[in-house]
This record gives sequence, structure tokens and C-alpha cells, in this order.
Amino acid sequence: MRGARGPVAALAGVIAGILALAVALTFWGPGSSSSTEVSPAPAASAPAARPGFTWSLRTADTGTFVGLWSTATSVVLGSKYGLTAYDAASGDRIWSWRPPGNGLLCNMSPDTSFGTGAFIYGVWAANPGIERCDHLQTVSLASGRLGWTRPVDLVGAGSTGFPDRLGGTSLSISGYVVTTPFAGSRTHDQRGTDLLSVDVRTGRVRWSTDFGPAGMPGGCRLSGPAQALVGMVYVLAECGDQARLFSLGDGPPSRPAGMIALPGCNSVRPYTAVRRSLSGFMTVRGSRLLVGCYLADPGGGSLYVLPAGTGRPVPLDTAGAATNTVAFASGVVYGPANLVLSSDTLYLVKGDNRANGRTDGVIAVDLATGRQRWNTTLPGASSVALTAATDSGVEVLTGTGDHASLHTVTRTGQVTPAPSWPTEQATSFRWDPHVNPPRAARTGDRLAIAFPGSYEPDRTSLGVLPLGVRRG
Repeated sequence: MRGARGPVAALAGVIAGILALAVALTFWGPGSSSSTEVSPAPAASAPAARPGFTWSLRTADTGTFVGLWSTATSVVLGSKYGLTAYDAASGDRIWSWRPPGNGLLCNMSPDTSFGTGAFIYGVWAANPGIERCDHLQTVSLASGRLGWTRPVDLVGAGSTGFPDRLGGTSLSISGYVVTTPFAGSRTHDQRGTDLLSVDVRTGRVRWSTDFGPAGMPGGCRLSGPAQALVGMVYVLAECGDQARLFSLGDGPPSRPAGMIALPGCNSVRPYTAVRRSLSGFMTVRGSRLLVGCYLADPGGGSLYVLPAGTGRPVPLDTAGAATNTVAFASGVVYGPANLVLSSDTLYLVKGDNRANGRTDGVIAVDLATGRQRWNTTLPGASSVALTAATDSGVEVLTGTGDHASLHTVTRTGQVTPAPSWPTEQATSFRWDPHVNPPRAARTGDRLAIAFPGSYEPDRTSLGVLPLGVRRG
């Protein structure tokens, strides 16, 4: 078992997680759009060039953030109202999709596959503030065309429960496989841990589990998080007092194709949103799976990378990294923040790993060996958020008092100086680095930055600017 955590840091972390969830529930009202068709939208006038961006949108224009995808020429923003694709150069709307009826978009897959993204949508349940996220669909990022004639139902026969937004920890797409949460016949609330796997090309259900709170054959219990990785599905399970990573193929899910130990990981049970943040973590980036536990612990927990087809996770050195910015950043609802991968490097935020601790730099970890290549501090930075990898390194958004800057940190740890945006402009860039840091996506030679913590109508929710250009 792990040693006792610091009581002050643990309490602060719990409070931060509860506040984040409370804010999300407060600002997530029922959706109002009823359109079910995806079609090209008429050309719209370009959004205004708000401070620091070539073009940007306000929260009043978009609604509350859900997720962000990109292509070489466009960016797709998800909000509670649905999906909208914008031309990266002009900001013109390309296409949009709205949930049917009085519905809402619940979750988007953190990654895309062959130009296709997966998403879950639903309606508000009878209990106030509880989302019933019970339909799965895919969409082409380029055209907005839905992948299947009918969505996949995420509630099985005999179930009295349903998935909610927290089930997004098992939504993923990789190769031709989608994974999602599922409410089987033994599920009687919205906190289930069962899973469903779907073929991207046909919408056919490959398999589903129906263990409910009971254990699998052999005594292991599913914890909820799952991710597809190039044809396989990996799930986190508890086997006694140890966590295991199961690999599942096309066969019966009661018979894992493989079982991988994760040293340093004990309980990964997702009792609540806060508990999920503190325990099991999974996400896929391209052909790699990142999996870990206890990332919000002061010691940084354990983090592994599993390249597709290997079956051998590489432990990553997270010493000095603020991995809590990954764990707490509403990753149970949105795709995780502050995890940027290039072809051979993982970039992490450098800083104090306590709740509300200072973040002030970047750490580069070699994905082949798990060892740190370098770390660097950005002078004067009081908060740091990683945005996207570039050809030369990683783009880093920093806060310094009432100023904000976007720097490029190269592969050797050198920082490219950048003028800061002054106080009156930096307002657009203010964020809470411990609860709702920005999400970003590269789109060709541009960078799109979304701000999940923007709830006020006039605050910037999405902005796009050219890479390598600093606006003062």
C-alpha cells in the first residue's frame, strides 16, 4: 500500500475537484438546439480579432466547452450545444451538428482516427444536474458527415442506470475501434464501470461487458477507464490490492488477451469525480497509450507509456513534474491537459505537485527510455500551460502577474523570447492552472487554444493565431 498523503495537500485537492465539478454543473444548462442534420453551413462573417488572436470566439458564441479537434486546415470545437467546424485561417464556419431534441453533447474522444472523431450525446436526466449520456456516434472532421445511420445505444436491456459525463474516461477512438461507457443489466445508477466496443466502419457492437459492481471471473473488477489503441482495447482493473492493465481484442471480454502489472498502482476505483482524479488515468495519443495512477499525489504517482503492439509499458520519470495539472484538469469530463507528445518526447509541466502549487517550466521525457532529457524554467512565470508540439519543440502559455505570453521551448530546452500581452489584453488568457487549464490543437501552421474555464459570456472561449507569431 502507498504511504499516507499530506493531509493539507489532499484536502486542497479534494476541494479543487469538488469546485470544478460544481462549476461545470452550474453552467451546464439544457441544450436548446433541435437540429439533427450535419450539413455545410452558409459562409459566415469572420469572428473578431480579440486581444492576442487572429480570430476568436466568446463563450456567448460557443457555449460551455466540451472538446477540441483539428485537421490541417480547420478546428472543430465541441460545446454543450454540439459540434462546429471553423476554417483555421478565417474563422468562417464550415459545418455544424446539434443534438436532437433538447439534447446536449456530453463528451468527445481526446484523439481522432483517420479523420474521424467519436462523441457521446444525450439529455438531462430526471434528477437536476445529472446528464443521461446514452448515445454514441462518429463524425468526419472534414465534412461533418455522421459515421452511422443510427447512433449506438449505451443502455442495455434491463438496465435502470445510464452513463453520465464522467463516463468520458472510457470514450476513445483508435484505428477502427471505439470504446465507450455502457450501462448493462446490472447497472442501476450513473456510476457504472461497464464498457462497450464498436467497429468504426459499421457501427456494429464488437462486445460489451455486464459485470456491474460484481467482479470478473478471477475476482478482478473493472474501474471504468478504458482506451482503444490500434485495434486493441486496454482497461484498468483492480485485482486485490493491485491495479492491472487488461488488453482485450475481439474475443469475449471475460477473457483478457493479456494482463499487465503496473507497479506503484493500488486502488483505481472511480467512486467520484475527485476519486477518479486521484487514482486511475488513461489516454491515447496517436500510437501510444499513457496510463498511470495517483498523479495528484505530492510525489507525482506513477506514469507509463505503452507503444502499440509492444505489451510492455515504459515507466516515465516524473520527478519535478506537476502531474496534478494532468490529474485534476477536469480530465474526468474533458480530454486531459498538459500532456503533449511529439514523435519521441513527452512534455510535462515543471512545478510544485501540490494542489495550487506553482508551475514555472517544462520537462522533456524520452519516450523510448522513460528518462528525462532536460528541464527548463521560464523566468518569472507564475503559471504554465502546455499547448501543442511544433517542429522545433513545444508551445507554452505562461502567466506572469497581469501579463501572459506564448513561448516556444525547443527540443534542447532553450526558450524563445516572446513579448507579453499587456494587462488589458491578457484578460483573455487568464485561466486556473489547477482546475481548467487551456486545451490546444495544432492546425497546419496555426495554433487553436480553447479555455474550458470561460463561463462569462464575454470571455474568450476559443482563439486561433499563427505559430511563431507573437502579438504585443
